[in-house]
Amino acid sequence: MKINHRLQAVLALILSVLLSPAPLLCQGAGNQQAGDVANLDPAATRNGATAQLKEVVFWNDRLKTDPQGRLRVALRDGSSLSLGSDSELVVVQHDPSSQQTTLQLFLGRIREKVTKLTQPNSKFETNTPHASLGVIGTDFYVEVTPNATTVVVYSGIVRVTPLLAAGAANVGSQAQSVSVAAGQTVTVTSSGIVGAISAAPQPLIQTSITNTLVKGVGTKTAAVGGSHLVRNLLIGLGAAGAGVGIGMAVNNSGKSSGPSIPPK
Repeated sequence: MKINHRLQAVLALILSVLLSPAPLLCQGAGNQQAGDVANLDPAATRNGATAQLKEVVFWNDRLKTDPQGRLRVALRDGSSLSLGSDSELVVVQHDPSSQQTTLQLFLGRIREKVTKLTQPNSKFETNTPHASLGVIGTDFYVEVTPNATTVVVYSGIVRVTPLLAAGAANVGSQAQSVSVAAGQTVTVTSSGIVGAISAAPQPLIQTSITNTLVKGVGTKTAAVGGSHLVRNLLIGLGAAGAGVGIGMAVNNSGKSSGPSIPPK
């Protein structure tokens, strides 16, 4: 009997050693790192708790800001997300090796500076209640209100795919997408209507940059977006918008127009 007890004890010890890594592996699989908090203006939260500078942001983390809060996340692939005040974002996934990124912006304002995608079947997608936004490598601004999603593109091209309104014949499906180039803006309404693509006016560009400028406790480089950045963007975007705005508007002239809602 004593031998059996000893054998049982040894077996139990061996099994505990062999099985102990399993929970850690499972935990790691469900807590992939997406990036870290590079800069913030209190008050901002991560999963309901006060966000801290340099803390890790994981897949499926929910980031929220109040009227005074702003938050900047440095993603693992070098991209950055600057969340404005009164905003709510979920980082659904961010895999830098396969370049698979999905974000869900429920409400508010965000600026996304995305590194160029080079992997096969790669994607960097931002979903809102009204549209799905896909990019290859670009710098752009998104504002979501209960009634519309507005996109302003600083550089590159953003592919905007509106979602059809609830109650429509094809509920949950998507309408035809449009391409919004640098210096342009477009609005998608809650009814699935895509407004005309137009050159972004300088006051809109200025406001969109200001809305997502994080001045807080991060490093000096993390808080870029001051007067020099604004001036350079306005000069470059003014020229780009004048050159391409008319052509894109003509290409989109067959679509129903919705109101162009500037950021608040």
